[in-house]
Amino acid sequence: MKFSVNIIKESSPPHKHSYYEIIVYTNANALFRTEDSERGVSKGDIIIVPPDTVHSSYCENEYERIYINGEFSQIFNLTKPVIINDSSEEGLLLAKTIYKNRFANDDYVAALCNAFAHFLLQSINMDDTISVAIKEIINELTENFHNPDLNLSYTLQKSGYAEDYIRSQFKRVTGKSPVEFLTDVRISHACFLIDTYKSALPLSSVAEKCGYTDYVYFSRRFKQKTGVSPQHYKNLN
Repeated sequence: MKFSVNIIKESSPPHKHSYYEIIVYTNANALFRTEDSERGVSKGDIIIVPPDTVHSSYCENEYERIYINGEFSQIFNLTKPVIINDSSEEGLLLAKTIYKNRFANDDYVAALCNAFAHFLLQSINMDDTISVAIKEIINELTENFHNPDLNLSYTLQKSGYAEDYIRSQFKRVTGKSPVEFLTDVRISHACFLIDTYKSALPLSSVAEKCGYTDYVYFSRRFKQKTGVSPQHYKNLN
């Protein structure tokens, strides 16, 4: 299983998975439980559950939630569930879009799920000073990944911390280095563009829209992340 998406309308007993699970509550109030805590959740709340975490969800009445399960370990580095209070309900809309397209091409679904996960990563409440600095770096990278002149070293230095230190702390929080994170965002967007525009958008233009001015380098990075060249990936779709 790479990613699976489903809607469930009844309470779930204690259980666990070997993969990450994202739960998006679409209506009503409920209780989310783990082995050592219980938390009330409501419409729009989003829970990221790490692998091998025993959890359950309970409500006296029928209630609905979207489950997105899959290989998010390259994006999240969590040891316990995180609850995101999405008051804008932007995440809810994104989750509904993923559910609507759940039977589409597997790579397209994967691109949507990864984009959603990066959105959630920006929304995770990180309240200590170093984590706030890391969140700002994440925002900078996800908002400007298309810029070929994006200076990663300068972005890290703007945090006010020594570059080597903030680089190591970034990996501690996100599970990947800043370079790896930026590459994942760029290649994920490249897959989305190829899936969406097919032959209408040349691969050289895809590379440029993802921040790469050197197509050969883009192709090499693309293959490192997906296992196939951009042209092969395009032919598969």
